Amino acid sequence: MGADPSEDEVRAALDAQLARRDGKGSGRTAADFSLTRLHLLDASITRYVEQRTEATRHEPGAVHLADRPVYDVLRDHELGPDEKPLDKPLDLVRRGTVHIRSCGCGNGRQQCPDCKGMTYRTCEPAQPCPVCEGVSPCSQYLKHGGLPGTPPRPPKARKAANPEERVTCDACHTPDSACPGCRGWGRVKCERCQARGRIPCGPCKATGTVTCGTCKGHGRTTSWTAGRIVWERRTEKVTHPDPWPRRVANDLGAGDWRTDRLGAADPLPEDLSDDHRAVLAPHLRKLKGEQDRTVVIKRLTVVRATPRGSGNRDYYLFRGCSGKLEVLARISDEGRGKAVAAAVAAVVLLVLVLLLVN
Repeated sequence: MGADPSEDEVRAALDAQLARRDGKGSGRTAADFSLTRLHLLDASITRYVEQRTEATRHEPGAVHLADRPVYDVLRDHELGPDEKPLDKPLDLVRRGTVHIRSCGCGNGRQQCPDCKGMTYRTCEPAQPCPVCEGVSPCSQYLKHGGLPGTPPRPPKARKAANPEERVTCDACHTPDSACPGCRGWGRVKCERCQARGRIPCGPCKATGTVTCGTCKGHGRTTSWTAGRIVWERRTEKVTHPDPWPRRVANDLGAGDWRTDRLGAADPLPEDLSDDHRAVLAPHLRKLKGEQDRTVVIKRLTVVRATPRGSGNRDYYLFRGCSGKLEVLARISDEGRGKAVAAAVAAVVLLVLVLLLVN
């Protein structure tokens, strides 16, 4: 973790960069630049805030609760030295509240709500003919009055190659008068129940009972008052109100940031500036239920070198991870304005040339 660069160190690094770019003795030197220091701050405060809740629990079967801590008053329960419910809540049981009861179903089964315990569901044994839909089963339907009506069991549905074709009616025996699908009856045997009038109940598999939804088949339930203690992790970011140099913002991750990690009882670093202390102070107040905290303070000094008078380039210097000063050249506001003006002039000149040619 390197210290802030001194002015002599900054000017030496800047002179070396200018010499590499322009050649030694042929251009500007560090003396031609004004230096501005930017003291960047990137801090985070991670708090562990405790929450305690209590609720009555009901679970099917006999629940094993012997390994859970027991309490009398949840707010008075003290955590052990190794009990820090950060990633996993700490579940407790209130003393004297565990009760195992028999379920109202008796044996873990209850009547099937679909078939009402009948093991089957009723079904219409005869269904409308899929060919004529029971509308025109026979063209001589009036003749059916003196003959036997619907047979004891509806006929099996037949597939008709030509639905318009008519066949001899089974009811009135009139040739070429009946639907080929039902042969004059208008209804056919139900494919699901095969004309039996009932089908096995699916949800209970024709047993008449299903697993009890309350006890899940155990025949008993367990109830108790459950306490829960959890430490919620809350992280707050704090940055210096002064804007970071946007032209090198993506390069600052390679800097040698001075990093301090502090616990709840640790004081702020002695070398922390008053400006940074003032920024951090409002964020360090203890919250209700706060049990612990981790404060990470990262600092980096960036020196901006701007040419005195006129110049197209600014230079940004900061200490890198290797310990040496990084020197980054970026186009200055003046240089950017000149580039825009040159581009506009080129466009105007091109338009004039095109007008003269035409």
